[in-house]
Parts: sequence; structure tokens; C-alpha cells
Amino acid sequence: MPTDAHPTLSVKQRNRLIRQATYASLSVAFSLTLIKVWAWQTTDSVSLLSSLADSCLDLLASGITFWAVRIAQTPADQEHRFGHGKSEGLSALAQGLIIMGSALFVGFEAAQRLRYPQPVAAPVLGIGAMLVATLATLALVAFQNSVTKRTGSVAIGADAMHYRADLLVNVGVAVGLLLVSVTGSLRIDPVVGIVVAGYIFYGAFEILGQALDILLDREIPDSDRDKIAAIAKAHPDVAGLHDMRTRFGGAHYIVQFHLELSPELTLWRCHEILDDVEEEIERAYPGCEIIIHPDPIGFPERRDEF
Repeated sequence: MPTDAHPTLSVKQRNRLIRQATYASLSVAFSLTLIKVWAWQTTDSVSLLSSLADSCLDLLASGITFWAVRIAQTPADQEHRFGHGKSEGLSALAQGLIIMGSALFVGFEAAQRLRYPQPVAAPVLGIGAMLVATLATLALVAFQNSVTKRTGSVAIGADAMHYRADLLVNVGVAVGLLLVSVTGSLRIDPVVGIVVAGYIFYGAFEILGQALDILLDREIPDSDRDKIAAIAKAHPDVAGLHDMRTRFGGAHYIVQFHLELSPELTLWRCHEILDDVEEEIERAYPGCEIIIHPDPIGFPERRDEF
């Protein structure tokens, strides 16, 4: 699960970076799809067909991400008090299922071609197309990784993950076409297609795992839990903390916990302390939703066992 927003990044800056990443993803996916359509029609290579199918689904997945990001950035309303951040999780889930579907299609086509081998025409053109695709994808992945690191967007992270898989796919297809050109073997092409399909299918599981972490409210990373707890305990009037519960809303963290305070404090002072703690946490994690319950020290109550 990606970590939350970079401490120095405002919500407005975060949203702008994420939108730029979706524009870049759509542009690259559309361009590569056109290039691979031409290359596949020229070469009739099943491994290139596998890469084309992957790019077509990349285009669809990037479109879903584009849509999901805009919904996630919609402000909270009366019916969605915690905002719309989980649409990023739904986007990642859809991407994972789409990628699995492409892997099954490619695997079937490659198996058929392995059984009934066919020659590959103009493999050099196919290799050139794969090199162009590799360079474009490499630039996109570098940008997406930067955006994911700075914003914590799970939708952009999932998009980057399957484009990283595309990098290996493109290189694998180019190597396969090169071997076909050098050796003349008709079975290398479908074998590469099967390997590509297997890799795509495997990569989809990681994307699905991240999506389910959001949709099933998995706890945020321990490092961030520990940091939030340390910030809260650093306040001079806080005696302890317990029953912390966290989740990743897709666009920001949602955190709740109990703070242990002196029973001698006034309600007014308790409120000031809670505000101070919330302000410090929000400074470290912009956009974080925080719910704090004050407890007097030593008050007997049932606590979480984990």
C-alpha cells in the first residue's frame, strides 16, 4: 500500500500531480496502441499481438484510472462524509481484472499458434516498434513512480505497476522477434507470447491485493502508525494512547484513537490538546481524517486485544 501524501505537498498540489499522471498515462497508452496495431498487422506476430492486447487493455485501464481519480478528488458531501477516495481502490480492482482477462486471451492465442506455427513477417519492424514502446513506457513509469511516491495515490500506483510489467513484456517481445529473425524458428514467437501472458497474469494479483487492502479497510503501514502515535504522545499533556484504528481511504489516511489525559483537566483544555495533536498529525499527513477520543488516566474500559 502506498504511503500517504508527502508532508510538503498540499492537497491542491497532490490533486494536480495525480491529474497530470492520468493525462500522461492516457496519451502514452493511446500512442502505443496505434503503433502496435500497425506493427502487428505488418508482422502477424502472436507475441506482438500479446503486447497489442496488453496495450489495448492499458488504454481501457488508464481510462478507468482517469475517471476514478476525478471521482476520488470530489469533495465530501452529505451522502459521502468521508469523501470519495475509495474509487481509487475500485479503479485498481478493475485494472487487475482487466489485466487478468488480457493474460488469458494472450495465453489462448499463443497456445493456438504453438500448435499451428505460422511465419513472422518483417520482424525488424516489430523490433523497432517494441523499442519505441519500451522508451515511451520507461519515461511514463518514471513519472508515475515519482507521482505515487509524492502523493500516495493507489490508482496511479496500480497504473504504474502494470506499465512496469509492460516494460518487461516489450523487451521480451523484442528479444523473441530477434530470435525468430536470427534462427527462423516458428515456435519461439508463441513461446514468448505464453511467457508474457503468464507474467501479466501474475502481476495482476499484486494490483488486486492493493485494491482489496483499500476496499477491506486494511491498516496503514506500521511505520506510519508508529509515526502518528509518536506525534500524539509528544504532546506534553498526553499520558498515553490506545485503541488506534486506521485505514487508507484511497486518497488519504483515516485515523482514530484514544488519548489518555489527566482527569483534572477541564473540558476546554482537553479540546485544546486534541486540536493541537490533530494539527501536528495533519502537518505530517495532509488531508488525513482524524477522530480522537479523550480518556481520563486510569479509567477502566474494554480495549482492543490487538
